[in-house]
Amino acid sequence: MSSEASVGKMKVSPVGFRSWWMVWVLFSLYVFSWLDRLIISMLVEPIKADLGMSDFQMSLVLGPAFAIAYALFGLPLGWAVDRYPRRWIVFFGVSLWGLATAACGLAQSFEELLLARVFVGVGEACLIPAAYSLLADEFPRDRLTLAASTFQMGGKVGSAAAFGLGALAIAYADSLHARGVSWPIVGDPESWQRVMMMVGLPGLVLAGLVFTFREPARRGVLAAAKGDNDSKGALYSFLRANWRLIGLMMVCFSALALIGYSLTSWVPSYITRRFGWAPAQYGPALSAMNVISAIWLVVNGCLVDRFFRRGMKDAHMRFYSWLLMLLAPAVLLLFVVSNPWVFLALYCVVQFITVPFMVYVSSIIALMAPNIIRGQLIALFLFVFTTLGMGAGPTLVGAITDFVFADEQRLGSSLMIVVVGCFVIALVAMRMSLRYLGPSIVRAEAAGLGDST
Repeated sequence: MSSEASVGKMKVSPVGFRSWWMVWVLFSLYVFSWLDRLIISMLVEPIKADLGMSDFQMSLVLGPAFAIAYALFGLPLGWAVDRYPRRWIVFFGVSLWGLATAACGLAQSFEELLLARVFVGVGEACLIPAAYSLLADEFPRDRLTLAASTFQMGGKVGSAAAFGLGALAIAYADSLHARGVSWPIVGDPESWQRVMMMVGLPGLVLAGLVFTFREPARRGVLAAAKGDNDSKGALYSFLRANWRLIGLMMVCFSALALIGYSLTSWVPSYITRRFGWAPAQYGPALSAMNVISAIWLVVNGCLVDRFFRRGMKDAHMRFYSWLLMLLAPAVLLLFVVSNPWVFLALYCVVQFITVPFMVYVSSIIALMAPNIIRGQLIALFLFVFTTLGMGAGPTLVGAITDFVFADEQRLGSSLMIVVVGCFVIALVAMRMSLRYLGPSIVRAEAAGLGDST
């Protein structure tokens, strides 16, 4: 029988305020992480001018400096998430990335800025594995995609905050710098440096929010104990049993990550170069686009949970593949249109397919894998996504612009090459994965390994 067929409906499980409060706190921290991560993309031009950097050097700051640290430290942090109190892991991570973001504002050279971004990546590497581990233990399996989607919405709200509040922060910092207003200790920094310090330091306060909710009991541990209670052995066994599915998921979601991170890093500069808009003009528009895509993310989660309750075991990948096929025209037209408002509308639509991939990954892992390896699995996926997506994506775009076209005004062509090529790869791999996902979840349900109820 096809995995699309309904095999009976599950009742909607109740979820209380305490559980949703956890989601809200994690959501807020995720918003803050994206604000700190993304604000630098609005400051590319002043940073290049002040520090004498090229597009390629800036792409290293936007991509590999953050991404390699994020990916490498995510692996041991994923291991820690499976063993130690997750709230403390998140607390130290948030504090570190907040201080590191502020330190970006003290940079006086390309090398110093690169190093500060490395520590931003180290701090942020803790949040995703810990958050999805907490949610998987707090929420029943038929409400998990909605909870994960609500949390993941923080990425788009954070992007909206970066572009919306970031534009205001840049304008405010410009006014302070124009008036020669000095700050304690640092004196009279450049406007972009003021912005980095303003968005980084609040992390020292926000980190404490993790202690306003309880640490949920770990679920699925008994099921894991029936087989292999050693996490290394359990991880190897899981990957060996599901290597085709995991491989295809790695390919399709890495391609989507490449698209998402490339767009996030370079769209502000593209708008400036293509349409002549300043941050004060495009910031509110991009903010609105991100809010719209954030709302869609929650709707998306509700739809997938409904399909899953109706018996579609591969709903997470099947629905996503439908979405890719439906929105393919927007991807093809994105860097062809000449009207800035049409571009923004298409960019909003494209985000519908680039935003939610971690929701699907985390939900599939929660449904298939024993608790003892979930944090490590999410960290493993993040390692690949971040290395290829954030590490290679922005750098590939900058390299094509500088070394192939040798023309900063051809940034749109570089973006189109990367985006369209990766889109095709993602769609093909996702459709191929449907052969394996449904049966894998059925086997996990029979063994009780992915049951979080």
